[in-house]
Amino acid sequence: MATERSYVSYATAAVALAAIPLSFVGPEGLRLAVIGLLMLAGPGTALVLLLRFGPTRSGTAAGALPLIIAIAIAFSLTMSTLVATAMIYARLWSPPAGVCVLSIMTLAFLGLELKRPQRALVRAK
Repeated sequence: MATERSYVSYATAAVALAAIPLSFVGPEGLRLAVIGLLMLAGPGTALVLLLRFGPTRSGTAAGALPLIIAIAIAFSLTMSTLVATAMIYARLWSPPAGVCVLSIMTLAFLGLELKRPQRALVRAK
């Protein structure tokens, strides 16, 4: 259970870190895959982990996994849209900067999740 959460955290952090340099340079196919995955599920997955909605045996058995995925995707797409809208209204359109903002937001949520006391997780079990 806790190891599943850490694997998801590591994968999300890896995508967020890889998206920063790839937003400026890199092969087109790899850029599309990594940045697309970040925009689709990066900040939302980190938020789900922060709120402790993450995968657990009881949550998966109860059918919560589709809800977890839906929340992660919905929040990520919402944040991507808000960042793009803010750049348009500010007349500072820069897609690499938008990707960096989303990556920093994802890493901040993951950092908050790591700083959260582990006692809360023990009581939740």
